[in-house]
Amino acid sequence: MIREFPGADTLKTVSEIATEYHLLRDGRQLAYTRYGRPGGTPVYYFHGCPGSRLEGIPTDGPAAAAGFDVFALDRPGCGQSSYAQRYRMLDWPMDVVDFADAMHHQKFGIIGLSGGGAYIDACAHTIPERLLFAYDLAGWGPVAQAQELQRHLAPLDRFFLNRASSLAVFFRLPFTIIGLMAKRLGDRGFANALRSSMGLDDRELILSNENMMRFFRMIVKESFSQGVRGPADDAIRCYSDWGFDLHDIDFPLRLWHGTDDKFASVEFARFKHTAIEQSSIRIFPDRGHLHFVTIYDELFADI
Repeated sequence: MIREFPGADTLKTVSEIATEYHLLRDGRQLAYTRYGRPGGTPVYYFHGCPGSRLEGIPTDGPAAAAGFDVFALDRPGCGQSSYAQRYRMLDWPMDVVDFADAMHHQKFGIIGLSGGGAYIDACAHTIPERLLFAYDLAGWGPVAQAQELQRHLAPLDRFFLNRASSLAVFFRLPFTIIGLMAKRLGDRGFANALRSSMGLDDRELILSNENMMRFFRMIVKESFSQGVRGPADDAIRCYSDWGFDLHDIDFPLRLWHGTDDKFASVEFARFKHTAIEQSSIRIFPDRGHLHFVTIYDELFADI
């Protein structure tokens, strides 16, 4: 059975989706797009790597029905947010608080997919007092700090891990290829170019659905809209030491992960669950990396 893609109607009018901007205290612009029900319970969505605020499109209908107001944020240099020099993963929670204060959100929930899961963990570590809930969906693991996780990396990820500790230029040059493919190939061509990195479930989900293929390419293409520096540096942070220990997280983090995920191994979630005392884990047998964009109705019901 072909799984439906939430937000198919929105994809047809993506050029009409409003991008808004918040001026951070240091003068940078943080770009965001809003989904769901205005005035509902605030939720901040953290995109994958590479990714962008457009990744929040599938949350729109389910969030509106469940009463959630979703703010999908572009990280520095990704999408339309200003690039930041020498930015650390632990700087992200401070940007989030800056944004929350401006929105008058004393408390808010956070949801992150893939590389966004690392930034979910950073916020759970650094600003737990501001959080209503935290969902780490198919999230990346601290591969630089836990060598046992490195054996679960795909060959392409091992390649990037080995370059993350060198000069940024040696990482950015090969990473540029991903952005060029998203820009120059069509939806199916881009999906087929990354086919070898997908598990069976992601192949069936993405390659059998025109909307999923368009979504998959669109979020990556938008990530590189300012060039390679932002998304490449965002990835380097995920492959490098995160600057905190998962054992120090004192918040009920919820981990959802599929066993057929080849982009981010399910062992990342199991490792986090072992390290974070208050975490809970939900394993989805035979499901892949992008399965979660099809079940936001289930996620909001779980919240």
